[in-house]
Amino acid sequence: MKQSLKQGLAFATAMFMLGGTAFAGEKIVMWHIFGNATEPSLANIAKWDKTHPDNLIDQKFIPFGQLSQQLIKGIATGDVPDLITIDNPVVASFASQGALEDLTSLVKGSQVIKKENYFTGSWNTTVWNGQQFAVPGEANTLALYYNADMFREKGLDPDKPPRTWAEVKAAAEKLTDPAKNVYGIGFSAIQSEEGTFQWLPFLQQSGGNLKDLTSADSVAALTLWSDFVKNGQASKDVLVKRQFEMTSAFLGGASAMVISGPWELQRMDKDAKFEWRVATLPVRDGKNIEASALGGYVWGIPKGAKNRDLAFKVIEFMSEPDQLKQAWSGGRLPPVATITIENPTNPKAYEVFRKQMEVAKARGPHPAWPQISAAIQTAIQTSLTGRSSPADALQKASAVIKPLLDKNPIEGL
Repeated sequence: MKQSLKQGLAFATAMFMLGGTAFAGEKIVMWHIFGNATEPSLANIAKWDKTHPDNLIDQKFIPFGQLSQQLIKGIATGDVPDLITIDNPVVASFASQGALEDLTSLVKGSQVIKKENYFTGSWNTTVWNGQQFAVPGEANTLALYYNADMFREKGLDPDKPPRTWAEVKAAAEKLTDPAKNVYGIGFSAIQSEEGTFQWLPFLQQSGGNLKDLTSADSVAALTLWSDFVKNGQASKDVLVKRQFEMTSAFLGGASAMVISGPWELQRMDKDAKFEWRVATLPVRDGKNIEASALGGYVWGIPKGAKNRDLAFKVIEFMSEPDQLKQAWSGGRLPPVATITIENPTNPKAYEVFRKQMEVAKARGPHPAWPQISAAIQTAIQTSLTGRSSPADALQKASAVIKPLLDKNPIEGL
C-alpha cells in the first residue's frame, strides 16, 4: 500500500511538471454577489466543489453595490480574485480600463460557450470593441404584473391585459381609486440604475434612442411616465422607491399594475392575497416595437488573475445546461436561448418572461455607462417632479450623453 501511494505521488508530481494536471491543488478565488442562501448559483458552486475536490472555490460574498469598488481597489493593489460576477452594464467600463482579461481566444476555443446559442442582448453585454471580456451568467428582464381581481372590479377583462400605451393609460385611469388609496400603475423611477433599467424599454418602444434624446419619439417615452404621475395614476413614491418596494406596494394592494421582474415570482406566490398575472410590456401605438430591459450578472476574470485558465474552466462549468437551468428556481432566466425550462413553476409567467428575453436589450455596452445612466436618472427625476418638461429634461441629458457617444460611438445606442 505504501509503495503504491509513493508511486501515485510520483506520477502526480510528474504530471504536474509536464502540465497534465497543472492546476491540481489550486483554489479558485471568487468574488460574487450571491447573498441569498437559496441562490441557485451557490448550489452550482457547491456542485463544482463536489466534482472538483482538487480545485475548490474559495468564495467571498460582496454586496451588489460594493463589488465594483472592491474590484477597483483590488486592481490598484494587485490583490485580485481569479473570478468575479459583475452587473452586465459595467463590463465595457471595466474592459476599457484594462481591468478584465480578454477572453476572446478562450471563448472561441470553447465547446460549451457558443455565441449563436445566447440571447442577443445577453451576449452583447459581454463584448467591448469587438473583443470578449465576459460570459453571460444569469439573466432577468421586465414585464407587467397585474391584479386580476382589481381588473374585474373595474369592469376590465383580466384575460385581455393592456397591449399598447393607449390601453395601459386607459386601464391605469380606470383602476386608480383615490378613495381606496389605489394607484393604477407602479414602476421605479428612483435615481439609481434601477430607474434607468425600468425606463429604457419605453424609450426603445417609442422609437427613440440615446443618440437622439431630443427627438419627439424620445420625449414621448418620458412624457408617458410623467403623465402617469401628473394625472395621479402613479404615486409620487415611484421617485424614491426601488423595484422591490414598488412590488411590495402592489402586493399590499396600493397599485393595480406594476413593472417588475421574474425575481418576484416566489414572493408573489407566497404573499399575494389576490389573483395576479403577468403580461408582456405594452408597446407604443403605431410603432409596435417590442422591447424590455436586460438585467443579470456576467462572469469575468480580472486582469492579473493568478489562475486564469482554471477560472475559465469554472465559467464553462457554470455555462453548461444543467447549471444554467437552475436559474429559474431563483427567479432568473438562463441567458442561453436554446435552453428551455421543463415543467417550470408559474408556466404562464415563465413564457412571458422568456418572450421578453427575446427582445431584451443590453444597457450599452459603453465605457461611460455610469455617466450615461446618471444623466437619464436626472432627466426622469426632474420631469416626474414637474421641475422641467420632459423635452427640457431630455435636452439637458442629451448635452451630457451626446459627447460621450461621439467619443465612443456604439451601434444601437
